[in-house]
Amino acid sequence: MSVEGDAPLSSGLPFRDGRSVEKAVFPALEKAVFPAVETSVAEARRWLRKVVDGHPRLDDAVLLLSESFTNAVLHTRSAAVGVVVLVEEGQRLQIEVIDEGAETSPCVCGHTSQDDLGESGRGIRLLRALSDQWGFVEEHPRCVVWFTLVPEGPSQPGTAR
Repeated sequence: MSVEGDAPLSSGLPFRDGRSVEKAVFPALEKAVFPAVETSVAEARRWLRKVVDGHPRLDDAVLLLSESFTNAVLHTRSAAVGVVVLVEEGQRLQIEVIDEGAETSPCVCGHTSQDDLGESGRGIRLLRALSDQWGFVEEHPRCVVWFTLVPEGPSQPGTAR
């Protein structure tokens, strides 16, 4: 498990065998590398749908991957973007998006009500709202944005899990 300050999972672990998430041997790991171009965002979404097929938080996983991957393409100097998916016992997902770094760190940038219909500015906000945990690790020169999803969904303020 990767938490702020820990090393991310994006090391040399083997791929899992491609079975659906319900039949996976835990922990199951899958990883892929895509060119850092806008058309790769859709390719990464399709790949993730296959990897975590059947997971109750599939749609959240795909949305958050799409946002994180898009940020890596638009805001970094990357030639390629890596994705690592870990499925743990109990179907807990950890997804990491690895890029080649940038001059800035991931942040929740200023957002006003005038921006509500804009096409950008919500990636980190969505990570905060939909994931159970999220963070980033800067390992110069690269950056790893990670998030976790559990089947029950994110805790609501004031509730215990």
